[in-house]
Amino acid sequence: MCIRTEAAPAALILPWDPSRHVITVPQGVPPEAALIGVRAVLTELAIPQPSAGARCWCGAAVELPRVPNRQEDEVIHRAS
Repeated sequence: MCIRTEAAPAALILPWDPSRHVITVPQGVPPEAALIGVRAVLTELAIPQPSAGARCWCGAAVELPRVPNRQEDEVIHRAS
């Protein structure tokens, strides 16, 4: 895939960084909302989008940044 995504605090958002081919989405935004934003940026870049998901100009599916489900201090320790 030619385009990557990354999450950043809202104050540091640069929707499209052409030098790195990176689309930035706000941290903490639900994946559905982040995907809408990614599709909007790709549409502005004149990259045709399918009816679902988001596609790079090379045709590969654009993946959203992975967000951990839990913080380290939230990990549950079970007694043996």
